[in-house]
Amino acid sequence: MSYELIQVVNMTYQFGNPREWLLETSPTLQAQSWRQSLIYATPASRWCAYINQICLDTFLNWTKTEYFPEATVWPNAHTMTTFWEFVNGTAILLRNQRVVLIPSEAIDDSELEIPQEWVDIPNWAPDYYLAVQVKPDGESVRIWGYITHKQLKSVGSYDPIDRTYCIDAHDLTKDLNAFCLSVQFCTEEETQATITPLPELSTTVAENLISRLSNSTVTFPRLAIPFTTWASLLANEHWRQRLYEQRQQSRSVKGQEPVNLSRWLKGIYETPWQPIETILGSNSKSLAFNFRSVAGLRSASVRRAKLIDLGMQIKSQKVVLLIALIPENDRQVSVRVQLHPPLGEIYLPANIKLALLLESGETIQEVQAREQDNYVQLKRFDVEVGEYFNIQIALDGYQIAESFVV
Repeated sequence: MSYELIQVVNMTYQFGNPREWLLETSPTLQAQSWRQSLIYATPASRWCAYINQICLDTFLNWTKTEYFPEATVWPNAHTMTTFWEFVNGTAILLRNQRVVLIPSEAIDDSELEIPQEWVDIPNWAPDYYLAVQVKPDGESVRIWGYITHKQLKSVGSYDPIDRTYCIDAHDLTKDLNAFCLSVQFCTEEETQATITPLPELSTTVAENLISRLSNSTVTFPRLAIPFTTWASLLANEHWRQRLYEQRQQSRSVKGQEPVNLSRWLKGIYETPWQPIETILGSNSKSLAFNFRSVAGLRSASVRRAKLIDLGMQIKSQKVVLLIALIPENDRQVSVRVQLHPPLGEIYLPANIKLALLLESGETIQEVQAREQDNYVQLKRFDVEVGEYFNIQIALDGYQIAESFVV
């Protein structure tokens, strides 16, 4: 493989693959980006904003110096920040062509995942997507490939679970010099595929959706309702701004801070979290709690439960979330998570899902209840002091999440 000098952000030079761009960041930019991300409603959206801010500032400063001095954020720098509450990705304009940066901190670059919003919302769809690997602690941003919207719609595979288009790395063009030449000189190239128009939402429907999705316990509003409905809401700048603002207010008013499990180990509990017997009955009347489910909890030094209302509009649907802790050492705790029907019920709703997510929003494990399941549980997992995680419960398009930190 041949190598040549490539220019990096601070105008120094280092060796690298000529087909990629490796751009330097700095501890100062990282710290500033993290402070700016703290306004977002959930750990997932805060992390999304963090890596996108690093990506945007690094790339924009560099490309203005080296290639496109007129480069700007689309639609503008202020409005772009509202996108990160809901979806990963940052749009910029280069020579009147829209380019979406898709950052990821994943080490594996065998594929690129692009949120459906950047593909199937007509007024969002770009000409190009750039694959970006962000190393928040490594002080670099690596841009390693690109693809047009038209090519993506042709070769990408759609994942309906997380609503992303996945592209194998072999289908990306790796020569970034070709990207610059295309943007500069191939302005007549057909880069966009035809997109189906979105249905219009009435003001009443939009207001109801904003009210429902503004609760910051809905960790991923983009997955909480059908895509066409969600896309129509998000594409409207006024409604998107309203939803963004109300999610910030929900976090502020309701104090949506992560549950601190280290305090539990000291005997300090938040009010909603009660002893198991209080939630499921002092005489262990719950069949789910009475049999196999108790076996995996006997070694736990701390066990707490919370009654969760999924907030479904058609009917009231409540479940019991149970968290058990087993301290391993001063720096690590093992966690067991179970989901039970409330007192008086025998079975969980069929198809209800229980999932473990990282702070970044990545799903680590998930279980789904079958017909006549009286409880479900996640595999036991370990968490180190200072780490965050989310537990998500989802049923029939409705979802709610609890955030935790050790």
